[in-house]
Amino acid sequence: MKTSLQIDGANCPTCFNETLDDLAHIDGVRTVHGSLAGPCIEIDHDDVALNVIAGAIRNRLHGVEMFSNEIRMVPLDPVTISTCAHRQPTVPDSTAPSRGAPRDHINPSMALGVIVTLHPSVAAELERRGLDYCCHGARSLAAASADAGLDPQLVAHELSNACGLDEPPVAWSTLDPADLVDHIQSVHHAYLWAELPRVDALVDRIVAVHADRHPELVAVRELYTRLRADLEPHLIREEQVLFPWIRELGGTAGRLRPDVAQLLEQLAAEHETVGELLGELRRVTAGYATPVDGCATYAACYRALAELEADTHLHVHKESNVLIPALRTQPPETHAASANPPRPTT
Repeated sequence: MKTSLQIDGANCPTCFNETLDDLAHIDGVRTVHGSLAGPCIEIDHDDVALNVIAGAIRNRLHGVEMFSNEIRMVPLDPVTISTCAHRQPTVPDSTAPSRGAPRDHINPSMALGVIVTLHPSVAAELERRGLDYCCHGARSLAAASADAGLDPQLVAHELSNACGLDEPPVAWSTLDPADLVDHIQSVHHAYLWAELPRVDALVDRIVAVHADRHPELVAVRELYTRLRADLEPHLIREEQVLFPWIRELGGTAGRLRPDVAQLLEQLAAEHETVGELLGELRRVTAGYATPVDGCATYAACYRALAELEADTHLHVHKESNVLIPALRTQPPETHAASANPPRPTT
């Protein structure tokens, strides 16, 4: 027999995949399929009690919601439905998009962070519409679109068209915390340590040559100085305190120690500050548009700033919407009581 379950509010890819794995190991379950686009789960099973299936979901699955700028985990309750949304065929009608367009697989109820985790190719589309998926990734597409004066259904359809229906999941979306911090450090931290000094030099050069005709460059210089001053200590705290602690626990962080929880709150606040500085840089530079009298160095500087913004947005997304929720939802029995976070050396 087949049972289809709808889980409203499910928006954490990590625990969703873990839930599917737990269900697959229940005696009598043959196959499990699931999608966060619904969100729904379809189970092909023998005579397994529904309360056993529902209990496995309640024990593992959660939703990530934003309450007064604080990310919290909320419990979810599965509801039996006739068919899963991700299994339903497309029904043509007069209001359907043009022939050949893919069926919408991004819907307004999905959280921005979940959308980017499932479909990283749409990150630029969200940024183009002013929808913040990194610092405010727990917000639903519907709420963020409405606040931006956009039609949530239209935006969901446009995003669905912007990415392939069969876009494979990115490797980092299913990494455990220990492997994820290795990925973040080797990809994003290494990028910032190399790029921050180079961009600093570019900003200095264009300010020296062009600031008399473009006084906004003085603000660019000030904002970039503040951005670098915030980012570098942030990277050090992660590399010397948080990341070693996560690696020591082998990816199963368990119940967070108070000092580590406090550090996560501090890092989350720093993410907000970095996001604000990047937003102000984009505004002051008119979207990193090189003026007509700008030289090649001017163009290179603005291109580097735009690339730094895009990389940092994805970097913060991985930490705020994937890593931190995973740390906060690990089962407490895996906690290693002897693991003490190291102190920074600088």
